Amino acid sequence: MELLLMIPGVGRKTANIVLYHSFGKQEGIAVDTHVLRLSQLIGFSSSRDATGVEQDLMVLFKKEEWGKLTDLMISHGRKICIARRPKCPLCLIRQLCNYYGEFFTK
Repeated sequence: MELLLMIPGVGRKTANIVLYHSFGKQEGIAVDTHVLRLSQLIGFSSSRDATGVEQDLMVLFKKEEWGKLTDLMISHGRKICIARRPKCPLCLIRQLCNYYGEFFTK
């Protein structure tokens, strides 16, 4: 992690993705725009910044799940929980989601 972070332009998000996909190491959770947004909507984190969201997620999930969690959340954010038009009726976790509960079950 430390060596990757020394490369100009490489932050925690990129370092976490490279470490997981290239070396099978799970040092943290890569928080991109999808992971940040979903963490807030679902209710995993109330933090507004990537560092805070990463810390909150690392407490909630086992270390051996971090890499897969990143991949699943990014995919979910691209395909189902789209920023401008979430496809809540298609979402498999909608019953657990704070956003869905607040806007679709009242």
